[in-house]
Amino acid sequence: MIAHGLGDLQAISALALKAGLDMDMVGEGFLTTLKKSLEEGKVTEAKITSATRRILEAKYKLGLFDDPYRYIDKKRPAKDILTTEHKKIAREVAAKTFVLLKKHKNVLRLKKEGTIALIGDLANSKNNMLATWAPTGEPQLSVPLLQGFKNVAPNAKISYAKGANITNDEIMAKNVNIFGATEVIDERTPEEMLNEAGEVAVVGEATEMTGESSSRTDIQIPASQKKLIHALVDTGKPVVLVLMSGRPLVIEEELGLPLSMLQVWFPGVEAGNAIADVVFGDYNPSGKLTTTWPINVGQIPIYRSIKNTGRPQPTEEFLKFKSNYLDAPNTPLLHFGFGLSYTDFEYSDVKVAKTEIDQDESLAISVTLKNTGNYDGEEVVQLYLKDVVRTITPPNRELKGFKKVFLKKGETKTITLNLQPADLKFYNADLDFVPEAGDFEVFVGTDSNATLKASFTLR
Repeated sequence: MIAHGLGDLQAISALALKAGLDMDMVGEGFLTTLKKSLEEGKVTEAKITSATRRILEAKYKLGLFDDPYRYIDKKRPAKDILTTEHKKIAREVAAKTFVLLKKHKNVLRLKKEGTIALIGDLANSKNNMLATWAPTGEPQLSVPLLQGFKNVAPNAKISYAKGANITNDEIMAKNVNIFGATEVIDERTPEEMLNEAGEVAVVGEATEMTGESSSRTDIQIPASQKKLIHALVDTGKPVVLVLMSGRPLVIEEELGLPLSMLQVWFPGVEAGNAIADVVFGDYNPSGKLTTTWPINVGQIPIYRSIKNTGRPQPTEEFLKFKSNYLDAPNTPLLHFGFGLSYTDFEYSDVKVAKTEIDQDESLAISVTLKNTGNYDGEEVVQLYLKDVVRTITPPNRELKGFKKVFLKKGETKTITLNLQPADLKFYNADLDFVPEAGDFEVFVGTDSNATLKASFTLR
């Protein structure tokens, strides 16, 4: 607040207290200035008492009045940290977050035999498995991809080559290494490293390329790694791209190449084992994108519940005097909720239990889901709602429900999702949370671009 021109430490501490801030953890403005502000009449004792009371109530509810040191137990690390049971859970949870972005010629699932070349600086990096904001984590205890591949496919010959630096930009490397030299630019030329490359490439962002104070004006895969990807594709061998990042990236170019792509984020301490589980098919990926991925940065902001602007374009066909781009479509590269599987799912026969409901009623929406592929797998069925007409401009679509479903190969199930009365409400011009009578449309499918539609009316 000082940096934004609202006064010195005493002034902003008084403003913060009056605005409802109860605790000052780092600035110590409350500790060092509130007594003076109280004496000068800039804050009241009642405000200080109210803030103190809320802090003490929180501590009371946590049981700290009965046992102030209840969480300080020297025996806990041995039974809680990196136990066999907890590592197993970390491995399973990580695998469920991965999103299969593209499958090409059924290269995935890899066979656990023969020779597999694992390429990329991130493929053998413990430092980049935990991601940013893991200050008490120990990176050297994490499992990198190279070790994970060897653990899951012990009968395969796993070779490793760096292939490329994460970035050849010395300024970016310096900024990324703000907490220590985790990303070192190899002294070899990019050409020398490319000569040793193979078929499974691990690319994307390093830990400190994402997160707090890590903005990038260009969210493409860094140029050094782009060159590596093209060199691998040019060999004519099957290529699997394992993509690590903490944000959506611009990957239109890479998705257009003949390769398979798996988004793994920063998977944590069991990263290597979890990624290997999915790449080798021990787990069929079921993750979905929780953000929309743009074609390029010029499309941002772009998200599933965006409202129409200007003069909306009714179709993807370019129309003059409508709100569209000259050089790109309006639609994103990858929709919110997108995510493939090693198997295939078919949606059909969406139905609403009633075509008219009262404002205090819930509504069941059902859809038929069939596993039409060659493997057992999980699918996240998603329900989106559109309020056709209302007094405050409605978003194009809003996510109102989802359910993860397991289907065996060839199995068919009827899936039911429910809209509750609150799902049909919104904040009106008076900021009251209310429903409005009228027509609604529901869309059910595999992502926010679902085309199966049903309609109902709210009385």
